Amino acid sequence: MDESTHERAIKLEGLLPKALRSLFKPEASDPLVELPVGQMRLMRLLAMRPWTPSHLGEELGLSVSAVTQMANRLEGIGYVARVEDPIDRRVKHLTLTTLGKTLMSNRQQRRVGTLQTVLAHMPEERQKEFVALLEEVIEATTKAATSADNSIFMEAEMEQKLPMPPAFVMEER
Repeated sequence: MDESTHERAIKLEGLLPKALRSLFKPEASDPLVELPVGQMRLMRLLAMRPWTPSHLGEELGLSVSAVTQMANRLEGIGYVARVEDPIDRRVKHLTLTTLGKTLMSNRQQRRVGTLQTVLAHMPEERQKEFVALLEEVIEATTKAATSADNSIFMEAEMEQKLPMPPAFVMEER
């Protein structure tokens, strides 16, 4: 009997968090392991470029005051700095400090190394298919997000830090 889309979705709901946890197990020695999810999301964005608090708030779906509170905590531990806009000194940009950049770079290198090790156990063609499928999933997610409430996607991202729930047993119909 063929699986329905619903049954595959149930299977994926359990598999994806498990796959992410097994691929990206945090190292106890990594100082970033203690950061809450929101602060990590903010740091990932700052690793790309400096942002104003208002633009970060828009991107993260948070108020400017929530972004400011997170930035204050990250600034207090030396990961984030505020810099003046060269054109308008009233505008402040958030950016990673040298320490913040180093920590994020080290984190990315570890994650890439883990993925490289895992992919090495797969034939090259399957590696390419896997990457193409993930790109397709992201594209489909973007399409679904335009027609659904975005909060379900933020919820999924936040669940990555939560413990694995007990397995659900599906009753056969």
